[in-house]
Amino acid sequence: MSPRTERLQVVYASQTGTAEEVAWDLTREGRRKGFLCSDPCTLDDLDLQSWPALRFAVFVLSTTGQGDPPVNMRRAWQDLLSASLPETFLADLRFSVFGLGDSRYREFNYAARKLFARLKRLGAEPFFRIGLGDDQHDFGLEQELDPWTEGMWAALADICTPEPVEDLSLAGIAERERRYKIEIVDGPPAAPVAPAHLAETPCVAVVRENRSLCTEAHAAEEQDVRNVRLRLPSGRRYEAGDVCSVWPKADKKLVQRFVVETLEMSLSTVVRISLRSPEEGSTKSIFPAEPLTLEDIFTSYVDISAVPPRHFFHVLSLYTEDPAHKNKLAEFASKGLEAKDALYEYCKRERRSIAEIMWDFWTARPPLEDLLSCLPPMRPRQYSIASSPSWHTPAMAAERAARFWAGYALGPCGPNRLAGYAQSGIAINALAESIRRDGGMGADEEECCELELCVAVVRFVTRTAREGHGLCSTFLQQLPIDAPLLCDFEHGALSLPPLDIPLIFVCPGTGLSPCRALVQERHLQIKHARTRELGRFQSGLKDLMFLGFRHEHGDFLYGAEWPMFSSWLSVHIAFSRDDPDRKIYVQDKIEERGTDICDLLDAGARILVCGKAHPMPSQVFDSFVEVLQIHRRLSKEGATSRLREMQRSRMYICDTWG
Repeated sequence: MSPRTERLQVVYASQTGTAEEVAWDLTREGRRKGFLCSDPCTLDDLDLQSWPALRFAVFVLSTTGQGDPPVNMRRAWQDLLSASLPETFLADLRFSVFGLGDSRYREFNYAARKLFARLKRLGAEPFFRIGLGDDQHDFGLEQELDPWTEGMWAALADICTPEPVEDLSLAGIAERERRYKIEIVDGPPAAPVAPAHLAETPCVAVVRENRSLCTEAHAAEEQDVRNVRLRLPSGRRYEAGDVCSVWPKADKKLVQRFVVETLEMSLSTVVRISLRSPEEGSTKSIFPAEPLTLEDIFTSYVDISAVPPRHFFHVLSLYTEDPAHKNKLAEFASKGLEAKDALYEYCKRERRSIAEIMWDFWTARPPLEDLLSCLPPMRPRQYSIASSPSWHTPAMAAERAARFWAGYALGPCGPNRLAGYAQSGIAINALAESIRRDGGMGADEEECCELELCVAVVRFVTRTAREGHGLCSTFLQQLPIDAPLLCDFEHGALSLPPLDIPLIFVCPGTGLSPCRALVQERHLQIKHARTRELGRFQSGLKDLMFLGFRHEHGDFLYGAEWPMFSSWLSVHIAFSRDDPDRKIYVQDKIEERGTDICDLLDAGARILVCGKAHPMPSQVFDSFVEVLQIHRRLSKEGATSRLREMQRSRMYICDTWG
């Protein structure tokens, strides 16, 4: 078998971009070692017919949700699960798998382990063991990735001998690893182009409301949480429980300083960027074919506020003549334990951005094509949608909306909007006009759909007292009314079951976002349900919701809304900082309502847990175990087994992040 006719294909499935970065690192390292490596691709880039042609492949996978595969491998995974595939379908494939996971999750590296097993069942033979990276290690994923990579290359060399590699100059190394070529264009650029070509079905929404849900004091001293209401283009729809992907833009002052002062270039310089050596099936460029200004590029296409990958330091080390800077950058790019520790302390623990690192190492100035080749793309941030599409009046004609909401003292129209009105034609007309006025809605916009995002604005202080902020949450916080926003949608982990299945929501903080959408949707279902479908509510078997905030008069999100649902939803709220003698969390409220919880579980309830990933979900699970022990006299093992079975059957779902 000729080694130069057998390519190594690195294939990745990534939710946040980390697996893609690892895939590119492996590809570059393989090329340095003499292996013929194609550009990385996603699993969904491989159609079913192309799989048997693979000879050598390394798969790099992250895991999302409750062991779910990332979005860009879901089609491929369904293809591979086909019962019609023979056991020899991949008999010619030699492969290995590396998973990116977090051991705080029960489904640790589940997607990687499932793929490894499925490929073997289809006849593929692993040439090296599976690697399971753990973000909880002292040095993060690299703790397992680096030794796994070393062993993987040695094993691959035994079955696919690499060619000798010539010693290259620093310029030669940079040339080989450069992904893009740049042409400076005379004249004005094309109309501003957002990175919509990277989304499946992008759309441009318009901001209709952007308000704080907290008191001024809480927003200033602790954290601001925003309600951002967006109007979608006509024809775009979503479902309760869906996720909105938002493409942020970098801060204008940061971009100006970086381009003008750091790169010593003009914001208005126009360039055309293309792949240096495009190959069939290669990763598509993050840049469009149209010319862009440097302001466009560093605002919307690459993320200079991100914490960089290790390869970034390698590139900087090639373009400085300062001995101290060169040595330190080369150290950060290396794989030794001391180097990892130094990089962790300087970069990862401090969340030091690409721009800040280039300011620290001011003598390192790579050419623009090399810099763009090693910068991470501006990735979309995902937010669970905090509203039901049927809840907002722009989805209905104003008169129909007015008649619907006239039956409520509270609703999307606002508290007590109907106080003093009779449900007369005059009242309906007045309310319809109010809806149009408040929503800024013309007759041609009445069929547009709206959504709401509940956005916690991220601010942080590092161990060395450096202040930082979240890119996307700050971007959303500052958006003015009528501003355009590039976004896309995908199905989330949560959906509504039929009305006869009770729900138990556990959603502290902004974890309430998808739950609020489901509550609104269920409220509308109940409004239109037949009497026989409402039997359990009429008998007092209400759904349960557990919310958690710091202060009742600080960050009680959507506090005025929850009484609206009292006919079918029992809401219990933990304010963790209001009692000076005791911190009260959702776990405490769960234990207080043990009898009600067990009644719902006996009736076939579904549990939905939403919020930050650690440590809340495991603490909530332990609280449910304790409730079952006390109120159903189960052993700890028996209670745990019952809840685990609910998780396996997706009757206990965690939708968490961070």
